[in-house]
Amino acid sequence: MFDIGFWELLLIAIVALVVVGPERLPKLVRVTGLWVGKANASLQAVRSEISRELRAEELKQTLNKPIEDIAELQSILPTKETDKPESKDDNGKG
Repeated sequence: MFDIGFWELLLIAIVALVVVGPERLPKLVRVTGLWVGKANASLQAVRSEISRELRAEELKQTLNKPIEDIAELQSILPTKETDKPESKDDNGKG
């Protein structure tokens, strides 16, 4: 997600230790972890909802496509007896 390496994390920890102090740092880390966890869970919920909606839309398109194909085929294929090609006799002659 973020491109943060070991040295960046160490620098953030030292700054937090200086700014917040050693007494309140564990509580700050705990609360920050909870917030990050909640944000991650919300992001996953949004991703799964979008994925579900996309799959539902693809399914609707798949179900509607054959109906369109059938209508197109019906317009192409002959529907009357006179439109059908002549049948050949037993000798293969028309």
